[in-house]
Amino acid sequence: MIRSLLLFFVFVTFLATGFAAPFVFSLGYIWVDGFRPQEVSYSILTELPVSMIMAVAAIGGYLVLDRRFPPKPSAQLVLTLLFAIWVTLTTTWAEVPDPAWVKWNWAFKTIVFSAFIPYVFRSSIQIESFALIWLLALSANTLPVGAKTILSGGGYGHALGLVAGNSGFAEGSTLAAISLMMVPIFIFLRQHGRIIPRSALTSLGYIGAVALSIAAAVGTYERTALVGAMVMGGHLWWHARRKLFFGVVAVMTVLAVGGITSQRWIERMSTVQTFDSESSALGRILVWKWTLDYALHHPLGGGFDVYRIDRIHFPNEPADAPPHTIAFHSAYFEVLGEQGWVGLGLFLGLIGSTLVTLRRLVKRTRDRPDLAWSLGMARALQGSLLTFVACSAFIGVGFQPMYYFLFAMTVSLREYTRRAIESGVKLRGQRRVLARGNIPAPGAGAHAGLSARAGLERTG
Repeated sequence: MIRSLLLFFVFVTFLATGFAAPFVFSLGYIWVDGFRPQEVSYSILTELPVSMIMAVAAIGGYLVLDRRFPPKPSAQLVLTLLFAIWVTLTTTWAEVPDPAWVKWNWAFKTIVFSAFIPYVFRSSIQIESFALIWLLALSANTLPVGAKTILSGGGYGHALGLVAGNSGFAEGSTLAAISLMMVPIFIFLRQHGRIIPRSALTSLGYIGAVALSIAAAVGTYERTALVGAMVMGGHLWWHARRKLFFGVVAVMTVLAVGGITSQRWIERMSTVQTFDSESSALGRILVWKWTLDYALHHPLGGGFDVYRIDRIHFPNEPADAPPHTIAFHSAYFEVLGEQGWVGLGLFLGLIGSTLVTLRRLVKRTRDRPDLAWSLGMARALQGSLLTFVACSAFIGVGFQPMYYFLFAMTVSLREYTRRAIESGVKLRGQRRVLARGNIPAPGAGAHAGLSARAGLERTG
């Protein structure tokens, strides 16, 4: 009962605070989406449509109280809205209509809300609060797994997470991908965080979060974690100032992994080399072949959950053995099978345009000490997205919020950085006017420039 009351108090706090700062309504939605309190509460919240309440509050709060500085049109926003329209169309001709509309219900809301996010999160403080609340919500599902792994060594198929089952956060590969995806953002918050005062204690806390996240990924014994760790580690090493030191830390981390795991972990990872005979990996390959063949004959896709009609036969089974129905086990084949080539193009366009935007942000801010926060966030989002892109090749998360929140945060960051640069240009212009002595009114130019810069952080 105490847990239920505590979660209800947090829920109500988000709603109450939102009337003073409307963007907090959206933070509440992000918390609900990442933590899912209705699934771990024993009462109260289990009886309420918490996600719908927060979504209505977030959109209503923006429309009534906070309609300022909308983002400029961008490739990500256009592609996001086109994708939302397309997944709705494909659902109308879905091969399995009832399950398709069930999935559409949450997938459509995820996509559309991600297009709404850049309208709300505009300043660096708002964007950082987004990242912080999101990571804290996800950490409730991942960091306990890391702690259990350090204590027990983890294990394949073990129920280590906050929720039971074999989907969402309870599914090992997805949990491993989320754990690794969070690491670059944790590192960014340690180096550039503004909301939580920086100190030795907070620095140690972020280091602990990184360690537990990596341990959680390892503890799942999922091969997806190995792929994701290599991509994440490569990205962090590439951008590390002291590459030799980072390499030493990486070696020590590998040794630590060997210390907390067992021979079973090594055996599990070694099955990557025997993918053509190991049943789990072979099942993936067979369903991917089926999906390609299906997409060639149905180029517009078969709607959500079309995998339910596949019939997979393993080559080593008797001819009269009943066929298997196997899920896609890949975000890209999931989107291809369900949304066809058009949907896959839109999805890959979202990923590609986001990575291009982040690359441009890095270039624009690399030699700007005043934009070190933007540079750090851009690199963190790069690392998180690349890690999740790699992991997604082996898990069906094409419509999970992690992708779309990263897309949305990139748009918010781009808009904030653009306004910061424009604000700096205006301020320098005012200073040049003052230096020439051409002053319209005493103190007016300097006051206007400084007010614009301060307002950027207050309102975005």
